[in-house]
Order: sequence, then structure tokens, then C-alpha cells
Amino acid sequence: MSQSNEQVCPWCQTEIVWDPEIGPEDSCPHCFNELGDYRSIKLNLGEDERDSSDEEDEEPDDLDEELGDFEDDYGDIDGMDDYEEGVQRVLDTQEDTPECPTCHSFMLLAGAGTLSDNYTPVVPQSLNQPLLKPKFGTRVFVCPSCFKVEHVLSEADRMAMVELLKEHGSK
Repeated sequence: MSQSNEQVCPWCQTEIVWDPEIGPEDSCPHCFNELGDYRSIKLNLGEDERDSSDEEDEEPDDLDEELGDFEDDYGDIDGMDDYEEGVQRVLDTQEDTPECPTCHSFMLLAGAGTLSDNYTPVVPQSLNQPLLKPKFGTRVFVCPSCFKVEHVLSEADRMAMVELLKEHGSK
């Protein structure tokens, strides 16, 4: 029996056809995620049912252990539904919902601030002034899935930078 030259990426659900001379892909050419057994569950369909006595003798599989670890860290799994619902309620109230660059979940607005510590502006020769003032504002977003934190320039400072560049672009 020959090996199939097709597979489906478990991440983006794109069909991957690989060259028989080169062999199977190690990562998806579309989403660049690793292919293989990482974070995958394989189900064997069509197998005969095992005796219930055989199942009692088996030790818990890795998935059961991971769920147990999850429950230890975050409480019961039913609480995850509440967590996701809380995240969605916050997202529904936000004007901007940027996408996390790491996991592509929508990010939550966590706050705003002014950055001035350890910031030394660079003055481009063509502008003779910095793109950002020594004190500039940011909005802070946090990802509810991977907890990555991102800073985005405040609207006022963003518009000031745009105007500065437009002014020097027309000269």
C-alpha cells in the first residue's frame, strides 16, 4: 500500500500536497505551523469497542493529565465558559479590537499610559524634530488567550505624527 501524498493542516484546515521525492512537509506552507503530533489528538474510527475491563486497567492518557493540570491551575472547566463569555462582553464594548500577533485572538483594552522613562527620541535629519515627543501616550492591550501585551500609540500622538510627516512630505 502506498503512502498518501496529501494531508490536511490541523491548524488552518488547508490541504497540503507534498512531492513524493522530497517527502512530507514538516510545517504548513500556508500558516507555517508545525505539522505532526504536537497538540494533536488521533482518533481511530472503525475500531472494535474494547471491553470495559480493559479500559479500567489502563492508566490515564496524556489528555486526562493535561486537563487535570488545567483544572489545578484555573479551576473547573465549566469556568472556562464563563471566562470566554466575560472576554466576549468586554470585546463587545471596545471600539478597537486589534488581533494578537501571536495567536490571532482579539485583544482586550487593558488601559492607557504615558511612556517617558528610558525613551530618547531620534531626530531624523530630514525632519529636524523627533517623530514622537519625549512623553507620548499609549493604549495597552492584552490577549485573553496567550496573555501577550501590546502597546499602541494613542490617537492624539498618532495624529500628531501623521501631521508632522504630511507637513514634511509636501515640502
